[in-house]
This record gives sequence, structure tokens and C-alpha cells, in this order.
Amino acid sequence: MKKRIAINKEKWKGKYITIVAMLLIISSLYATSYLLFLRVIDVDVTKDASIIYHGETGSATVKVNNDMRAYNQRIQEFMDSITYTVTPIDKLSNEDVITIRASYDEELAHRYNIHPVNIERKVTVSGLPVRYEHVEDIEEDYLEAIEKSGEEYLEKHQEMILLEDFTTFLRDEEPELKEQKLSYRVFLDAFGAENKDKIVDVYAIQAFGFVKGEESDETKEIRDETIYYMVTYNEINTSKQVLEENIFGEKMLALGAYDFSQPESFMQYMQTKYGKQYQIFEMSLTQEKGEK
Repeated sequence: MKKRIAINKEKWKGKYITIVAMLLIISSLYATSYLLFLRVIDVDVTKDASIIYHGETGSATVKVNNDMRAYNQRIQEFMDSITYTVTPIDKLSNEDVITIRASYDEELAHRYNIHPVNIERKVTVSGLPVRYEHVEDIEEDYLEAIEKSGEEYLEKHQEMILLEDFTTFLRDEEPELKEQKLSYRVFLDAFGAENKDKIVDVYAIQAFGFVKGEESDETKEIRDETIYYMVTYNEINTSKQVLEENIFGEKMLALGAYDFSQPESFMQYMQTKYGKQYQIFEMSLTQEKGEK
């Protein structure tokens, strides 16, 4: 009899432990669910917003997004629903104040017991690059980076330049590069904010190829031809960036009125082409010339 009672006590003890363990698990799950989904929590919807500016002071634009992926599941789904509006969005300068406003999915906020806070946020614009006040202020390492980028541009487009910009050679023959030399550099100081300051590098590019012979159309002979090719770098400012998207090139067309081998004639051409929108400063190929 005593043995049976002892066995029953052990059984009840085991059941009791099991029941307590289950209650603890259920309580823990409830607490976790409460913390994650049931408890109303404040979520700052603009704190982690990324503010991305493009351009220089006076003409910059801005966009705002949130790429944060470190939230828990409850908050992440809600944050992924947020979109931002910004005012003003363009023509920004340092010290301007922009207003960021968040729009969110109200149904998700209600479902997950989220209380959005700081829906609107004001930010003072700072850190935008500025134009150089004087041409002499452009740093030597920036000029070196510009020249390197120009050489890379010409190398990348060399085949196209040889085939399309050298018009003397026979079309069914491929000309070859003979020499490429940086001949001129000018700084274009824009009169207004609608235009960007630029640097223009001009290369004398010499190639050789076949042309029709003088005695007969059926004969060929090799000749040299030299063209002058402009590589323009847009948005010259204190960011010291040389973006590929801001580099473009074009063959200079003299149309018989200019001799680009002569510096005075070259500057006359630049004045005719750009003089209405820019003040033009000739630069040496090692350091700037003139005063701005």
C-alpha cells in the first residue's frame, strides 16, 4: 500500500512539473508575442532616413529613402511601406532648410500596434560642394585627376574617333593613331547658376591612313591628318569628383575660319562658342594662368 502511494506521488510530481513547464513556455510565448506584436510601440519614421544630395550649392537636388534592414520583423514590414516627400526638392544651397514628411500604411500600423512618431522632420542642408571663387584655387591633384580621366576617355573612344572624326582617309581602311598631345586647357566660369563651371582640355590627335592616290583613283597612298578634339569636364567644384557621366568629347570644327595650331585663333574660337555664357580663362598645362 505504501509503495502504491509512493508511486502515485511520483506520477503526480511528474505531471506537476510538466504542467508548470508548459505554463512557463506559454507565458514566455505570450510575453514574446506581446513584446513583438501586441504592445503599442513608438516608431520614429524619419530617424533612419537617408538624405542624398546631388549637385552643388545653389542648384542641388535631394532625395530621401530608407534602406535600413536591421529592424525586427514587425517593424521592418511597416518601415518598408513608408515613402518620403521633401520640400523644397531642388535649387538647394547650404544653410537651406528642407522638410521631410513620411507617409505610411495605416492598416499595417494598426495591425502591429505601431504608433509612428516624428512624421515630419526639418533638416538644414550642409556639405554641398561649392564653385571655386578663383581659378587659381583649383587644386593640382584635382587637375591631375581630370587629365587622367581625359586620357582614359580618349583611350576608351579611340576607335570611334579614328573612324568617325578623321574624314580624309578612305572609309574602307582603318586609320591608326600616330600621336596624341594635350595642347590647350581652359576654365569656363559660368555667369549664372543654370550653367556649371567647366574645364575643357583640347588634344591634337594625329593619325595616318590611306587616301586616294593623286595619279589615279585606283591607287592609294599614306597620309597624316591632325584633328583637334575637346574633352569637357562638367561640374567643376570643391567635390573634386570627376564623374564619367560629366565627361564628353567632340571634334572641333574650324570651318576654315580658325587655325587651332595658333593659340590666339584657338581662344577666338572658344570666345565665339562660349563667350555668352562663360568667362573664359586660359590655363597652363601645369598651373592656372590669369586672375578670376
